[in-house]
Parts: sequence; structure tokens; C-alpha cells
Amino acid sequence: MRRRGAVLAAALMAVGLAGAACSAPVDSGPRALRAASLPADLRGAPPTTTTTIVSTGDSEEVTVYFIKNDPSTGTDRLVPVQRRVSPPVTAQKVLQKLFSGPTQQERLNGLRTGISPDSTVLSVPIEAKIATINYSRDFAFGPVPEQIKAFAQVVFTAVDIDGVTGVLFAQNGQREEVPQGDGSSTSAPLGRASYPQVTPR
Repeated sequence: MRRRGAVLAAALMAVGLAGAACSAPVDSGPRALRAASLPADLRGAPPTTTTTIVSTGDSEEVTVYFIKNDPSTGTDRLVPVQRRVSPPVTAQKVLQKLFSGPTQQERLNGLRTGISPDSTVLSVPIEAKIATINYSRDFAFGPVPEQIKAFAQVVFTAVDIDGVTGVLFAQNGQREEVPQGDGSSTSAPLGRASYPQVTPR
């Protein structure tokens, strides 16, 4: 009986030692593991995300004209300002940017417009390099000098468009006479030379 008991005790001790040899070491705290050191079935696939990109095409830079006081002379002059327009660039898109007026920051920088926000550009047909600005309602108000600046804004903006050398005006399709730089009204095509007093420096 003693011999069998001794053999049994020795066997249990051997099993215990084997179990201790197979147990994982215990860390004193958490530690980071490199992904490469993990078994393949534990790595898993990285989470996937879907990003939807709405492409509007490359916008193009155009020029519109606002009004700013020239401190050297104390008079108002036109100032060119850049805008971005999605292609295809059309005269109507460019004029719509002008009719939208200066941004808040531009206003803080002293820019203003003589164009009423209540008016919109209906169409801008171009024939023989003459653009006819067809608008929904009167956009220039106040004394004649203020109206001149508003019409000058439109003319300078329009003739900056490729293929336009002169500008006519129409309200809801009906041709109109408008003031030119000297205060006289005309229904003839207008250009930069029509408004010399507000030409940008």
C-alpha cells in the first residue's frame, strides 16, 4: 500500500509540474501587442468606411465689380472681385454672382453694391458680341449718380466675359434706356468707356 501511495503521489506531482510549465506568464499590468504578433484569426479585417464625394467639376474664376470709396479722391470707384463659377461659364451665371452682392467680409472691407437684391437676371443673350442683360425688375435706385454706378457694375462685369464687347439692357424682355457716365440716357450698347469716372484705378 505504501508503494502504491508513493507512486500515486509522484504521478500527481509530475502532472502539476507539467501544468505549471504550460501556463501563460502573468504580467503585472496591461501591455500593447503588435498586430503582427496576434494569430491570423484574431487580427480580423479593419472596419470599412464609405465616403461619398459629390463632384461638381472644376469651378472657374470670373470677375465681378463692386463699389468702394477711394480715400485718395473721396469718390467711389469700381473694384474687381473674384468669384468661382461652375462650368460651363455663361454670362448669366457671372451676372447672377454680381447680383448676389458682396459677402459679409467684403462689406466689412468697405465694398458695396448699387444693385437691388430684389432683382434677378433672367437671361443674357449675346449677339454680335453685344450682351443684352434681361432682368426681372429695376435694380438701380436713388439719385442718378448712384444709378450710374449700378449700371457701370453690370457693364464692367459683362465686358470682362469672353466674347462680350458691349452691353444692352432689357426689363422682362423690353429694351430700356439707361444712364451712362455723363448722366444722359441711351439705348445704345455701353462699354467701359461709357463710365470713365468709376473706372478702377
